[in-house]
Amino acid sequence: MTRLSNPIEDIKSHYKVVVIGSGYGGGIAASRLSRAGQQVCVLERGKEFQPGEYPNTDVNAVGEIQVDLPGKHIGSRTGLYDFRVNQDINVFMGCGLGGTSLVNANVSLQAEPRVFEDPRWPKELQNDVDTLLAEGYRRAEEMLKPNSYPEDSPALPKLQALEKSSKYLNEKFYRPPINVTFKDGVNHVGVEQKKCNFCGDCVSGCNHGAKNTTLMNYLPDAKNHGAEIYTQVSVRTVEKQGDRWLVHFQLLNSGQQIFDAPTMFVSADIVVLAAGTLGSTEILLRSQQAGLSVSNQLGHNFTGNGDVLAFGYNTDQTINGIGFGNRAGTRESVGPCITGIIDMREQPRLDNGMVIEEGSIPGALAPFLPASFAAAGKVLGKDSDEGWGDRIKEKLRETESLTRGAYTGAVRNTQTYLVMTHDDAAGQMYLEDDRLRIRWEDVGKQSIFQRVNDRLAEATRPLGGTQIPNPIWTSLFGHDLVTVHPLGGCILAEDAERGVVNHKGQVFSRDRGTAVYENLYVADGSVIPRTLGVNPLLTISAVAERCCALIAKDRGWTINYDLPSVPPTTPTAPAKVGIQFTETMRGYFSTQVKDDYQRALQQGKKDNSPLQFTLTVISDDLEDLLNDIDHTAKIVGTVTAPAIAAEPLTVTDGIFNLFVKEQDKAKTRQMRYDLHMTTKAGQKYYFEGFKEIHDDPGFDLWSDTTTLYITIYEGDSNKNSVVGKGILKIQPADFIKQMTTLKVTNALSRAESLQAIDRFSRFFVGTLSELYF
Repeated sequence: MTRLSNPIEDIKSHYKVVVIGSGYGGGIAASRLSRAGQQVCVLERGKEFQPGEYPNTDVNAVGEIQVDLPGKHIGSRTGLYDFRVNQDINVFMGCGLGGTSLVNANVSLQAEPRVFEDPRWPKELQNDVDTLLAEGYRRAEEMLKPNSYPEDSPALPKLQALEKSSKYLNEKFYRPPINVTFKDGVNHVGVEQKKCNFCGDCVSGCNHGAKNTTLMNYLPDAKNHGAEIYTQVSVRTVEKQGDRWLVHFQLLNSGQQIFDAPTMFVSADIVVLAAGTLGSTEILLRSQQAGLSVSNQLGHNFTGNGDVLAFGYNTDQTINGIGFGNRAGTRESVGPCITGIIDMREQPRLDNGMVIEEGSIPGALAPFLPASFAAAGKVLGKDSDEGWGDRIKEKLRETESLTRGAYTGAVRNTQTYLVMTHDDAAGQMYLEDDRLRIRWEDVGKQSIFQRVNDRLAEATRPLGGTQIPNPIWTSLFGHDLVTVHPLGGCILAEDAERGVVNHKGQVFSRDRGTAVYENLYVADGSVIPRTLGVNPLLTISAVAERCCALIAKDRGWTINYDLPSVPPTTPTAPAKVGIQFTETMRGYFSTQVKDDYQRALQQGKKDNSPLQFTLTVISDDLEDLLNDIDHTAKIVGTVTAPAIAAEPLTVTDGIFNLFVKEQDKAKTRQMRYDLHMTTKAGQKYYFEGFKEIHDDPGFDLWSDTTTLYITIYEGDSNKNSVVGKGILKIQPADFIKQMTTLKVTNALSRAESLQAIDRFSRFFVGTLSELYF
């Protein structure tokens, strides 16, 4: 399977452009700026999922859930389904290469023109609504390829039910454009896609390759134009360093967190923050705490885009709104998650408008649905029709679901409603214990949400069902909300008194006025200053397209928009089973003694000159590591050496050699470390270290394998002058931690993973046995 992401050990120390995030904003920035001929690096917090790898069972889905609660974080920080729980409003978003585009419902609708008449938008953008912004919409549609559910495709009961509701409401109904492909073939950026199989699992991740996420268009297009993409990289802060920007990050799932390792960094001339509404705001808030001057409006004007989730439970007609999950085959068509819309936006007062869309629930959740809906219906539901005969039928359907599962009875007859309207965009994001929280008192009590609830009750009445509001939008839970469309926090504005970025997306550098950081941009949903009243992905994309066009224009770059784009002629080699581990070593280093390791150690102790590193050793090909004469792997990480730099140095392009034979020394092996190190100021150093593995009198196996003799040179090679020497050791406690970081990569099964660990362990122990026993 071809991957878009690069191995993290290939990351360079500097790029022209670093893009943080890979959703609609980040994918667009990566594509457009690489098309402008710039060297682009994309950093994404989540993992790369390709079609076929998304969870389709309840067990696998639970394994990909991460929940950030006020008191703690549960689950892997790279879990695909990212829930943020707050007191007033909760957020669901995607975490993976492609961002929330991986788990959204694909609807590509433009915002109502009146939305842009709001004075919260900068005048320069308002002046561009019919020009640059309109061009942004067109460019986004050209890449995302939205189209409506075809008339000649299978009839969908959930779509027919929504149309029935629209007639009862006497409101406009149509099939909205959705980012789904309905034909097989190679797309406009060289990615092979399959036509939709109508499985209904859009929001758990499309395993069929039919959903036009940024993983299918903008990101491979960026790759086609030379961008480098790195995953499982969590950006913490951005820092201005002279004319460069430093992007500080943690490697996730590497084991470095176990050692409380310092952040690594990569430098860039230009940084584009596109980590999503919560991600970009959190990074800037943390950067502000670290000393970056920004507007005091940072974190303000958060909105959930008026999102409401509700259900028409146990209706009198078939809905068939539960996705296939792992039950594919001859099932009846569910269809893409959203295929129809009741559009009630054209109201005399803009903020009274709303849209109602039907949805599908992923099949991976099917086992949980019968009992959950039955309980919610009893406690929260309001039946839209009366009569003993109807109640008996409803009870029979409910019993059928409870006994035979979600694809029968009451759950099969349940309509999912997704509503977007307008709230007051008055939420605030802030940091608490270094984590993003949201405060928005009584947001769910705004009158618009009661109006939505009333309209949904009306929409359910012709279907004969029980209307169930979002379970947390009740008095029991203080009328809290949940949103899948968070916006705001870094909003566009005329000046720093009113927002965080200017109309181009450049971050204001003061808390007042219009001064900006020329090369620091935000380009995602966080810049949207108000609700859009409809699915926001296309407007976010249009604004990001406009931002990139202005970045290029200001620098005299030309973006080549020609399509199709062609993947590199050299095919990417299929991933092989690899292995990695992280280790920490500590010791002393002297710049005074440059010719003897032991004397340097003693002088370093005397001068209180410590040196330690936390390094991740990575082999992307276990067979090559075991069989190559030099047993080579790569290294990334950090080195802390106060004698050289006040703050940790970042290691890139490091090389590790395991058990290298020494000439004329049959019973001796060396472990070698060759590291390229960079300070925050951009100064380069070269680190050369070795462990001497040789059986001397007495038991010296532990000391041999845990003692590293180091020399540090100026510049980028050992041909330059020596800075100093020292000795590092592995502490027993650190060794125990190190063992927990050993993991196999790219294994297709647990059996293959265990076999790889066994092979590596046999080689390691076997070599030591040969030398010592």
